[in-house]
Amino acid sequence: MKPGRCRAARWGSGACAVLSVVIASGCGTSGAEKGDDDGKRPRTALIAALSRVQDTHLTRDWIEFGDVAGVRSRSEGGSGSKRDPLLGYGEPKLADAAALLPELTGIDPFAARTALSVGHPPDPVGFLYGSFNTTAIGSKLRKLGYTKHDLAGGETTWIIRDHHKIDEKDPLAQLGIVTALNVVRVSPQRIVYGGAGADIDQALAGTEPLADNEAVGGIADCLGQVEAAQIGRDLKIAATPLGIGVVGLSGTDATEVVCMTTASQDAAEAIASAWPGRVKSTTSALSAEPWSNLLTQPRAKVIGGPSHVVRLTARPTGSTRVLFDAWTSGDLGPLLTGAKPGPEVSVR
Repeated sequence: MKPGRCRAARWGSGACAVLSVVIASGCGTSGAEKGDDDGKRPRTALIAALSRVQDTHLTRDWIEFGDVAGVRSRSEGGSGSKRDPLLGYGEPKLADAAALLPELTGIDPFAARTALSVGHPPDPVGFLYGSFNTTAIGSKLRKLGYTKHDLAGGETTWIIRDHHKIDEKDPLAQLGIVTALNVVRVSPQRIVYGGAGADIDQALAGTEPLADNEAVGGIADCLGQVEAAQIGRDLKIAATPLGIGVVGLSGTDATEVVCMTTASQDAAEAIASAWPGRVKSTTSALSAEPWSNLLTQPRAKVIGGPSHVVRLTARPTGSTRVLFDAWTSGDLGPLLTGAKPGPEVSVR
């Protein structure tokens, strides 16, 4: 499965909860940034991205993030395509067609600084922050049949069809982008896209940014300067949200991070205490392979705070998506909590 594709993430209802927002700290710097005014909270690229999204019941349920510029800068001089490390992280709706989008629409997802996705299908909203040629984008969108609507603040909204409507003959649909670019809001520093203008308006940062949500913000602070991340709620694991991130995507020393909110300090300490042993002694129900073959150097730390956050880390031996894929398959819960795998997780 390609990173960022719609996953049977097995939330409580079994529905696939994927957000397709690509947000970046466009005018700032990638990586660690200046702290907030009180100097107490590191201004990471993830926090900067979450600060640009409004906290709603839709946006907080599932988040995908990618520090595009950070990985690109750290991969300079390495082998292979500099676009490969973040393909799909934070931009699931555009990833497969990313190489063809600039010519067709003028939009280059990899020109963004960071990527973040938030919301449930079929209502995902996407943000790209960076430096964009609005004239070139407008010209190409107009040729595709988009209608222009000028907004305040130098932004322009381009609309091709109403919410959820599909034209299978449309060039974008031929690329697999069916409704994700029905509405595109463009400015020199930001592109916002989604299925309907109302959804976009609700997702834009207002008086209550997502970074200030107690649980989501606590997880983001715990994850730190990750290059890719997912944050969401999976009732098959816990009633409280959790997040997964990875550092070192462009090198050979990647570290995957899990940050969990828990019901109490005792619960956080129990998870932290059990983590090293579970990695070293249990087996993946999905692959029948010992977790110790997939992850090494397991470490745990209780962060605490109002949401009783615990931070778990390990070094992947191969793919940097070990824990991401475990979450997708339903294999993550037993590793984190010791719960028995559900009937949908079987040995292949």
